[in-house]
Parts: sequence; C-alpha cells; structure tokens
Amino acid sequence: SSFSDLFGFWDPAHLQGEPPDETFGTFGGFQPIATPLNLGGFTTETVRAFASQFDRLGLVPVFGAGNTRLNDFSDAPLEPGSTVGVQLIRGDMNINASGTVTHISGDKIYAFGHPFLSMGYTDMPLTKAGVLTVIPSIMTSQKLSATGGIVGSIRQDRATGIMGIKGAQPKMIPVNVRLRTSRHEDKNYRYEIVSDKFLTPFLMTFTVHSSITASERSIGGQTLQVKCTISLKDQPKIRFENSVSDVASSPALAAITAASPVHFLLNSGFEDVVMEGIDLEIKAVESTQEATLDKVWQDRIKVRAGEEVGITVFLRKPNGEVISDRYPVKIPEDTPAGPLKILIGDGISVSRHDALIESGEFIPENLTQLVKAINNLKKNDRFYIRLFREQEGAVIAGHGLPNLPPSLLALYKSQKTSGDARPINRVVYVEHELPSTDYVLSGEKVIQVEVEG
Repeated sequence: SSFSDLFGFWDPAHLQGEPPDETFGTFGGFQPIATPLNLGGFTTETVRAFASQFDRLGLVPVFGAGNTRLNDFSDAPLEPGSTVGVQLIRGDMNINASGTVTHISGDKIYAFGHPFLSMGYTDMPLTKAGVLTVIPSIMTSQKLSATGGIVGSIRQDRATGIMGIKGAQPKMIPVNVRLRTSRHEDKNYRYEIVSDKFLTPFLMTFTVHSSITASERSIGGQTLQVKCTISLKDQPKIRFENSVSDVASSPALAAITAASPVHFLLNSGFEDVVMEGIDLEIKAVESTQEATLDKVWQDRIKVRAGEEVGITVFLRKPNGEVISDRYPVKIPEDTPAGPLKILIGDGISVSRHDALIESGEFIPENLTQLVKAINNLKKNDRFYIRLFREQEGAVIAGHGLPNLPPSLLALYKSQKTSGDARPINRVVYVEHELPSTDYVLSGEKVIQVEVEG
C-alpha cells in the first residue's frame, strides 16, 4: 500500500523536511493556539521532518526536560490551578504536554480548558507535572515543563478540555529498538507508547525515524534491514521483515516499514487486539544494496515426479556486475504428469504476481487469520520458488482450497452461494523460501517443465 493509504493525511514529502502549509486562519488572521508538545531524546532531523504533521494536529514540538523523579511532585496534592501532564511516550524517548487543572470532582479530573488532540474517548497517562520556565515570545510564548509520576488515565479529550480518572491505569505498549549501526555498534532504545489506532502507528514512525537518524546519515546511499516482532495477547507472535535501500529516504521508509504491521493490526476492525510488546531489530549499511533478477537458467526441460531440476539465478547489480547462484528444486512425489510452471521472484514481485492473477481480495474473518496473513507476508531480501499449475479452486471462509471436486466448484459458483467463496485459478504444489541475501531484490521469471508419467 502507498504511504497515504497507511497513514491518512501524512505525505512522504513532509518527511523530507518540507515546511508546513501556512494557510489556516486567513479570515481575519485568527487561528487556534497550538499546544506545546515537550520532546525528549529526539533528533532535530526527525522533529524537522515531522513538523508539518504536528502542525496539522495543532501541536508545537518543543525540546523539553523530559521526565523527573517520581517523588518530585508527590507531596503536592492536585487541585484547581495545578499543572498536569499528558504523556504519549515515556522512557529513553519522551513526549508529553502540560496544562492546568480546571476542576476536580471525586476521582474525575478536568483540565486544559481546550482540546488536546480532540480524540474523544481515549486512554493516555495523566501525570503530575511542573512548569520549569516560560520562554516569552511576541508571537507564541512557550512553557518548558517536566512530568512526574502517573496519577491516572485520560479517558476523554473533547472540545472543552480533557477528563481523567484518578487512579486508573492507562494501557501502554513496551517498545524495544535494537539498532546495529553501519559502524558495527549496538544501540538500544526502550520506551513505552500509548495504545491507540491513530497515535500508535504515528508515534512508532516518529520514534523509529529518530532512532535511526541519531546514529545514521539522513541523506545518502543507505540500506536498512527491519525485523519487527509483535507480541499479542492469546495469539502467536507476529514476525514481519522488510528491507529498504535508497539515496534520500531510507530512514523514513524504514520507519514506515516498522509501523505498518502495527497500523494493520490496530485498524483491522477486530476489537480483541491487545499488544503486549513490540521488538524491532534494525541493521544499517551505509551504501545502497540492490539487485535485479536478470535471467533464470534450468538444466532440464523434462523431469519425473520426485526428481530435481537445477535452477541458476542471475542477478544484476546497479553497476552492471552479474552474480549467480544455483538452487536444486525437487518435484513433489505426488505431482501428476503434465506441464508444471515454476515461478522465481522476490517477495514483493511474487505478491504482485498473485494480486494480478487472483480475483478479489483476501479478507480475514478473525484475528487469527489476520495474524497468519501478516506472518505469511513475503520479504524483499530473498527469492521464492513456487511450483504451480493453472487449475480452478476457491477460497472459503478465508482458507484456500485449490483441489475441490467439480461438483463443489459448481455449487460455490452458483448464484445461490454468491459471496460465500472466491474463485482461484491455480494449484500451488510447493513453495520454497530461499535464504536471505544482503540485497533488496526485484524481479520475477516464470519457467516451465514437463512432468513425465
């Protein structure tokens, strides 16, 4: 999917540091006062790249003082006029905003007197806070504040202010980022992030971009390998991998890659998605590493079931250098006689090939199917070899059944069962995932062998 499909109003060009569009409030020159957002542990490159996104949310990023010790504000009871904070990220990186308590009624705390993000119902940490200093400005004065311990959870973010429940525990997602730099150094970042359909993917992109640019170049040839593991409650772990290689946008593309499975899960429509942790492994190489599938050579045209076909794959690098490797492919024992097609391609090309051939769209019917689908996503740093034939079948209740009897095929194709099944036109006998390479690969080829009886 494109960047805009994944993240709504975000524009990839803005991640390259273009200034925000100054068009709001032209009628009389009035515009809402932006909320200062205190940042800690982020690079100036990342803050500059995301400035337009924060501007559209009505926020002004300010490099603040981060967190303080938990007991710094423990003796100060909350009352109208006290300073409280809203915390989006805490740990090695921090994001928070502060405001003033308006009213307290029992365990309900009303504050700000204006919206924070206008998110309606939400679940974000409500903390004690203190204003360290004020930076005066004729245009917009700013407060530098520091947050203390969590005192509750913000449950409402409306036009007239925010409302928190004292003593409630907000849901936070632990994130662990391990970066292997281009200089073979290991950098670790640990933090917690709010759990929200919109904020979590956005803030994941923001934090991962900063983690990369803190140690790696922002502009210039670069390859980044990203591995994402997501722990879900009552579900198998999700393991997602992808690599990016570019001369100008590698940190941004890698950050989007890391956040994409988080976005898919939280916006899947399934209410039982509970993320218990996110682990990222990023490996950086300070050069572009790309290769295109140039040609494929096979050592046999005719073969019997159970025998092997030797396939040699030739890759062409951007400088014209050609490298090759040979893979033996065994024909399954139970393969019927007749022509058999062999597809060789990288993960993205094979997925694109599937999308062009198969009609309709796979829609998971439950969270288990979605987890399986994400885990089965193909990777772009290795090749896949698939043996298949063109033959009719169907996808029923999210499961592919390519070898159905003609009577069942006729039943599912009838108008009486329209929508219950989706037709497919191939039988896949076997698919091999080859070992990972050091390159971001592209290209696909289809060859054919004759299986003799």
